[in-house]
Amino acid sequence: MVVTTNGPGELMGWARPFLRAVFERSPDADVTVVLVPCPYATGHEAAQALAMFPKAKVVDPKGYGRFLMRRPVDGMHRAPGALQYLGGDLFHATTIARRLGVKPMTYKFTKRSFGQSFARFFALDERNADEFRHAGAPADRVRIVGNLVPDAVLGSLTHAPPSVDGASGLCILPGSRPNEIRHGIPFFLAVARALRERRPSLPITFVLSPFNADDELRAICAAPRDPRFFGVAGSLAADGAALESGGERFPIDRSTDYRAVSQAKLVVTLPGTKCIECAVLGRPMLVIVPLNRPDIIAVNGMAGYLHLVPLVGRPLKSLLVRAAERRFRFVTQPNIDAGRAVVPEMRGVLHPNDVAARADALLDDVRGLTTASRDLVQIYARDAGAAGRMAVEALAVAASETALAAAL
Repeated sequence: MVVTTNGPGELMGWARPFLRAVFERSPDADVTVVLVPCPYATGHEAAQALAMFPKAKVVDPKGYGRFLMRRPVDGMHRAPGALQYLGGDLFHATTIARRLGVKPMTYKFTKRSFGQSFARFFALDERNADEFRHAGAPADRVRIVGNLVPDAVLGSLTHAPPSVDGASGLCILPGSRPNEIRHGIPFFLAVARALRERRPSLPITFVLSPFNADDELRAICAAPRDPRFFGVAGSLAADGAALESGGERFPIDRSTDYRAVSQAKLVVTLPGTKCIECAVLGRPMLVIVPLNRPDIIAVNGMAGYLHLVPLVGRPLKSLLVRAAERRFRFVTQPNIDAGRAVVPEMRGVLHPNDVAARADALLDDVRGLTTASRDLVQIYARDAGAAGRMAVEALAVAASETALAAAL
């Protein structure tokens, strides 16, 4: 079984629950995880994948590059089986499958040009299944399995999350992508300090990705701050366990079992997979989209590289990003999936004091927090077990291909 994935969200939210389910059903499965090139990657995905799944062979982007140049790479051997796409460009998945002689399967995404390429089209829901069929996927190859992220969360918990009434404190999730944390750490430190001024006893925890190393955080704290983000200076504590700024100390949680988030009364976060994770945990959120520097936001396609064009590149990219943002009614996935504003979003040029004021008001709205928590859990309740459903089907395809090759 080959699995292609790319950035932190896809690895932790999609590949992690799927691979857990595969190894639960087939402990001796021959699995290769391929990290394909991704503008959102941190560079630590391969090491994290190997730490989570030591039985698997893990190929990093450089190794994948060697494979494309037809050089030998451990785990990338031609043999009957299956490949599961769980992130990255579909080109990579189909290319690897063709080279290795395995049947490719996709999840959530396809294109009309790939309409006949996949042995299975795993869909989140009926709407996603319909998208597959309209893109040319044969109806008998489409399977509705559900969203994988809830299994990523539920399979990692050590304790059930408390109700909002029993929760305490606030968590800040500043993201994991290089540009996010480079500007986000000073910005969110300013938010945290402003909240401490309003609520001196409020526990505030920064939830950081295991992909972001201490050296990276120290470099961010030491770097000059962009005045357009209104951030404040800070430092990483000597033990690496907290961020410090203006005499305040904010603990860091890097656990992958949602230890801090599951106990929080409110989460302040950027959009992304983490919003689905918070929803599964029933944690109310304030989601922010700072457009203070739209020219540095990572986006797909050629627009993502416009900032490299001298003189006109950055202004043009800024215009395109702002125009694209305005087209979306919501940017938070739980709001998109619910079709309404279950949690509030703040979008545009943002000041940390305004974010702190909004968070402070939300903490006072006990009824609103309780309602949001209940509604968030319901959005993804039906998706529990998606990883198992996908793993059963994927293993069956792999077994069928292996048996067919043996019979020839």
